[in-house]
Amino acid sequence: MRTPVYSALAAGLASLAMSGAAAAKPAGMPQLDFHSFAPQLVWLVIAFVALYLVMSQLAVPAISDTLAKRQAKIQGDLDAAEKANEDTRALVAAYEKRLADSREESRRLQREQAETDSGVAAARFSELGERLNGRIAEAEKRIAGQRDLVMAGLEQMAGEIAQSAYAKLAGQPADGAALGAKVAAATKETGR
Repeated sequence: MRTPVYSALAAGLASLAMSGAAAAKPAGMPQLDFHSFAPQLVWLVIAFVALYLVMSQLAVPAISDTLAKRQAKIQGDLDAAEKANEDTRALVAAYEKRLADSREESRRLQREQAETDSGVAAARFSELGERLNGRIAEAEKRIAGQRDLVMAGLEQMAGEIAQSAYAKLAGQPADGAALGAKVAAATKETGR
């Protein structure tokens, strides 16, 4: 690649040397002067080769290095973002697992507490039932005692009423023992 550049450079210099001294200055634009085309072409080739060498040795490697660094940074950022995404997914999965475990533990504790409370409530209910049954039995005994007292009082009152009614109807006092036995028999039949 360097050989054609040097030969073009040599041809341009030779043509400049031959036509440069003999050319006269024409009127008008120098770029359009036919006699100065060869030197212009030589300087164009020299400028192009110099610019090409500067660009290929300095600018293109710097741009390539910048592009490579940029691509490496972008790839590093993408890799870091992917790793962060994976870490986030792992954290979310761990959080959901812990949440599910906590819910299950809460349900288990609620079941255990409900069973414990149910057992305590059943024991209290049983104890309360026994206490109430005892009180009911005591109340029934008191009621039976009160009934017996009332019935005894009724028998006595019925005997007194019967003696008073017999005395008024018959005009003479009644036999207390016989009348008391009849009242007792009558109250026993009606009491049952």
